[in-house]
Amino acid sequence: MVELLFWSLLAGVVNALAGGGLFFTLPALLAIGVPSTMAVATSSVASWPGYVTAVWGLRRRLPGALLGSLTVIGLAGGTLGALTLVQFSADYFNYLVPWLLLAVSLLYARQLLSHLGFEGPMILRPAAWPLLMSGCFYGGFFGGGLGVLLMSITGQLRMGSNLEQHAIKLYLSLLASGATIVVYSLSGLVYWQGAMVLAVGYLVGGRLGAKLLQWLNPRLLAWAIVVFGIGLSGYYFARFYF
Repeated sequence: MVELLFWSLLAGVVNALAGGGLFFTLPALLAIGVPSTMAVATSSVASWPGYVTAVWGLRRRLPGALLGSLTVIGLAGGTLGALTLVQFSADYFNYLVPWLLLAVSLLYARQLLSHLGFEGPMILRPAAWPLLMSGCFYGGFFGGGLGVLLMSITGQLRMGSNLEQHAIKLYLSLLASGATIVVYSLSGLVYWQGAMVLAVGYLVGGRLGAKLLQWLNPRLLAWAIVVFGIGLSGYYFARFYF
């Protein structure tokens, strides 16, 4: 259990900074013999406290006028994604993971190289609804690299400043993860002993990560997210295909 605590602490920090904490906790759960689908569900449920502390740290960056719409998007997308995972085996989804990570990372890199930048006015365009909903659906279904995906989407939509986009990313992740708690609990997919240990690490790590966000260069952090995502995709290509 000490190993689970360590990896969840690191995952909490990574979730707050960029996303992708599940890629630290999922292997840790698999290593102690937890079935893959249960490991995905347990990691998703355990990540929720970390998002709470991270969102609290950036609460002043959240757009108050858009919270109602974002709440609907996060809860609906996360619930639909979790319900889908209950119906399918996560083993088959493993083969899609590296492709998804690579795709969202390259999409994010493309937006960073654009002369138009990735910041803009804080508005919720009609096109944002299906895009953000699909991101939250992915968060409820699997969640690995969710932060990279949501940052890519908010950046493409140019929803506010970099820090505001981070706050939106964390808030939507909080809601999508919260929705999975109900679905996965009712389906019996949660390994609660491991989830409690992971939750402590996520809680502390999320708060620490939110504080670090205030001091990091936004563009440097954005490129770090790209490198992080591409590195993870390479690791999981090697793990699942060879």
